[in-house]
Amino acid sequence: MGHPSLTERWRVADVTRQVGEPPDVLAARAAGALGLPESDVRSWSIARRAIDARGGGPPRFVCVIEVEVPAGSVAADRSSPKIARAATPAVPLARAVRADAARPVIVGMGPCGLFAALRLAAAGLRPVLLERGKDVDARAKDVSRLMGKGLLDADSNVCYGEGGAGTWSDGKLYTRVGGPGVQWVLETIVAHGGPPEILVNARPHLGTDRLVSLLKAMRATLESAGAELRFGTRIDTVSVVDGRVRGVRLSDGEHVDATDVVLAPGHSARELYRRLAETGVAMAPKGFAVGFRVEHPQALIDEVQYGRWADSEELPPAYYELRSQAGGRGVYSFCMCPGGSVVPTPTTEGEVCVNGMSHAARSGRYANSAVVVQVEPSDYAPYAASDDEIDQLLAGARFQRVAEEEAYRQGGGAFVAPAQPLLEYLAGGVGGDVRRTTYRRGVAPGDLARCYPEGVTAALRGGVRGFERGFRGFLSQEAVLIGVETRTSAPVTILRDRETLESPSAAGLYPSGEGAGYGGGIVSAAIDGMRVADAILARLGALPDPFARNP
Repeated sequence: MGHPSLTERWRVADVTRQVGEPPDVLAARAAGALGLPESDVRSWSIARRAIDARGGGPPRFVCVIEVEVPAGSVAADRSSPKIARAATPAVPLARAVRADAARPVIVGMGPCGLFAALRLAAAGLRPVLLERGKDVDARAKDVSRLMGKGLLDADSNVCYGEGGAGTWSDGKLYTRVGGPGVQWVLETIVAHGGPPEILVNARPHLGTDRLVSLLKAMRATLESAGAELRFGTRIDTVSVVDGRVRGVRLSDGEHVDATDVVLAPGHSARELYRRLAETGVAMAPKGFAVGFRVEHPQALIDEVQYGRWADSEELPPAYYELRSQAGGRGVYSFCMCPGGSVVPTPTTEGEVCVNGMSHAARSGRYANSAVVVQVEPSDYAPYAASDDEIDQLLAGARFQRVAEEEAYRQGGGAFVAPAQPLLEYLAGGVGGDVRRTTYRRGVAPGDLARCYPEGVTAALRGGVRGFERGFRGFLSQEAVLIGVETRTSAPVTILRDRETLESPSAAGLYPSGEGAGYGGGIVSAAIDGMRVADAILARLGALPDPFARNP
């Protein structure tokens, strides 16, 4: 046994507490897993918390508990995959560099662009951030006009503006990406006013109401570090001379010089994709997913997931994540928003597409989620506008647009969305009554099967039927589909080297984030921004190369 005044910290995984049990049982159970009496626990905290509602019994909180115990008190043979000394891998700090060591220009102020800028500014550089949309306050007014009056600003909307497409979303912060970058992103969010519980919850989220204040705090940090933020600034293309990027050309003709360009334009940058391809930037078609938003009463989701414990004040609004297969395609739920609403995401007139959002409290009466099916380049190749190489490359964007234009036609204009009872869609019916939904522009009865090719529709129908096997009640009379959900990810990949993260077309050009085909959500896009920033810092000698390559 070590000295009684010395302590050490251990992490114990899979420590559970049922709804209704006092929180202190977690400390006792963690101590028991370590082979110690509860009295040996000097302090304890929850490092990670998830909810397991499976099995028909009371829902359980499944936790990773960090405990402080006397040094040497844990027997050596207690080591197991569920027990380990507490240690959190950290993202290394970059060595400070001169402000004029490089002039990075960042295209896009979504999570990728913002976190790349924060990382570069922390090392002493003064990045220039260019965003075609407006700052978050002005953008909020444009979004409100779109939702309330059907008036679209093509440069400032749910897709474009400070914070990117995720600003009017659920603000989900969970990701399948691992490594220390996840913790760095979450801690950065907390440092700018995010709630500390995101460091603990297995499915952390912010909500749109929190994202607005968070973005302002990040903007203040960047401006105080000498970064230049330019809103209402749309780039035309990048400029490349002798195989190296030299800056970007703006739509008004201005040239912005740069030693490095972080290209993070978001997943709806269709005009920019064409301009980049015309400039010779290497790109390739990629698969993505399309489908609809499905809306259920939140009370139904709670009852299915929690059973008779659905009214427990300890439990948050319930969540689901569903997967199936049909016709050789993956069909799945995506971006589920408990207690949320469905919002319009068009960027040009004459198209309707939708997404989901919620506020931090998730207190709305309805839950919504995308239900989507994967499509590949072979599916959308026939949609190319011509035999031209660039039209062939951008066939996926045209596939999306055709579906959005059909949705607009069925809605009757003014960004009214077509909608259909889920059961009617599955049965192949048309024209049934549709209850009022959370989509503020309003819905019109539609024939959603006409939005996609027959094979895509058949796979969606078969896959959604399969959801019922894992979620009894999904196929509800109250479920409504709202169309269309097309912008789950970019329809192209802007190619980059796996080691340097630079475009093969131009040294110093870093395609990044969701709009370039890398990352799929706030955290993964933010981590990708960190990676490309670290690649720039490694080139300047501020970080070792191995970290930039394998963070």
